[in-house]
Amino acid sequence: NIYALLTGLWVYYDNEDDEPRVKRMVQAGQLPYLDVRYRTRSFGEGALVQIMEDCWITDPDERPSIFQIVEMLQMAIAENARLQSAEKEEDEE
Repeated sequence: NIYALLTGLWVYYDNEDDEPRVKRMVQAGQLPYLDVRYRTRSFGEGALVQIMEDCWITDPDERPSIFQIVEMLQMAIAENARLQSAEKEEDEE
């Protein structure tokens, strides 16, 4: 799961042993904690945050399909590689 990959935590990690409570939290629209620093610390992390938030949209018709998610991830990987390459070139100058 992308949340665990980005944060190193499980979704609702503080309530992992209380499944009924987690269900109520999800039904109430309460999103898991996400450190705001992930949004701006690097391009890659920011892209993952955006994808997670897109997947958390309540209306399933507005959420991206798995195919759109794959495309977003591929674009993010390509852009991240481009940025890292440009940064490496700057460091070599």
